[in-house]
Amino acid sequence: MAEQLIFRGSAAYQKYEELLMRRDALKKEAFQYHLEYARVFGELIIEVFNAKIEAIRLKKTIDFCQTFFNRGENVDQAALQDYIQKELEQYRWRLDELLSEYKNASGAEMASEADMIKIKKIYRRLAKQIHPDMNPSVAENEELKELWQRLVIAYNCNNLKEMEEIEVLVAAVLDRMGMGGGDTAVSNIEEKIAALEEEIETIKNTDPYQYKKLLEDEAAVESKKAELREELQKYKDHVAELEKMLEDMILQNGVKFVWKITL
Repeated sequence: MAEQLIFRGSAAYQKYEELLMRRDALKKEAFQYHLEYARVFGELIIEVFNAKIEAIRLKKTIDFCQTFFNRGENVDQAALQDYIQKELEQYRWRLDELLSEYKNASGAEMASEADMIKIKKIYRRLAKQIHPDMNPSVAENEELKELWQRLVIAYNCNNLKEMEEIEVLVAAVLDRMGMGGGDTAVSNIEEKIAALEEEIETIKNTDPYQYKKLLEDEAAVESKKAELREELQKYKDHVAELEKMLEDMILQNGVKFVWKITL
């Protein structure tokens, strides 16, 4: 049995189109909330994570040294460094990720209200023309696929200049292709509408979209910062305890660090 195609202009297609636009707008908002969260709390989050890494490094160093001490051996410093490097690799990767997010968020520009209106209008116009879900045939064209990807990035970053340039490029490609949008059709539209409605609810009820409530509440922002400062102090205190523990273990048990040189 052939799949039923729903063409542009029908009520179901219009609903599908509206849901796609709504989903994409929510994704954009979530992206912006993620940036703002990183900008507001990023510095403190990075400090906390650095302190956490140092505590983990010290704890693993103590455990490694204790193993050698239990065997009555000197500590192989090269082996220790290699062990710590491997154990902390995933934490270093996450730290680099946090630093990158904070840097990007700190350097992000805020679009004016007038620009935001233009951005939304351009996105809506172009989405109707080259959104892969609205026009599946467009996805077969490499130029339009690349322009769509550029559009999504520019839209998320509120880059009006880039979006205006993309609109001109899209028009040129569509002219060359002789494409019109009047006969666009979608199959299994009811299933796709249901999936979009579910996705929209998921976006609205999970992070980073849920950061919205926190970021719009000054008291909640200050409370979150206070929590992060408290967490930071706990890690700092723990680091101091671990440093003392490692120092005592070295002094009291006569642990020595040695380098093994292989010729």
